[in-house]
Amino acid sequence: MTAVFAPIATVFILVMTPVWRDNARLEALYKRVLAYPLPPRTGDVFPVDRDVTFGKNLAKGSGAYCDYRVRITLQTALTPQEIHRHYGNASIRGAEEKAMISLFFEDEGPAGGRRVIVEVYDSHDWDWDWRCM
Repeated sequence: MTAVFAPIATVFILVMTPVWRDNARLEALYKRVLAYPLPPRTGDVFPVDRDVTFGKNLAKGSGAYCDYRVRITLQTALTPQEIHRHYGNASIRGAEEKAMISLFFEDEGPAGGRRVIVEVYDSHDWDWDWRCM
């Protein structure tokens, strides 16, 4: 029984170790994004709209890259320029380097304020995670 189980367990561990590592990297990026202070007069009022994604070439293109993306939706009373200033100074570490931050704005709503989607993205070359092949 051990002679059959040991090779299967070894292959499982070899295949899953990169997956577990990249899942931990994504979780760490997510925690760093949430730990970054929000701009003044801005709230994370849409916690169910958070999108935490890992996969191959999320930003399109070709090649074998492992990509990490975290999106949060905020409600703010600030102007787009003020939000750009706040996140333009942000330094959120990605899996291996500084993450890239993109901002997407909606028009001001009838109740005042506007929604802004903050997207934090990081990528690295394939390192044996089968999901990035």
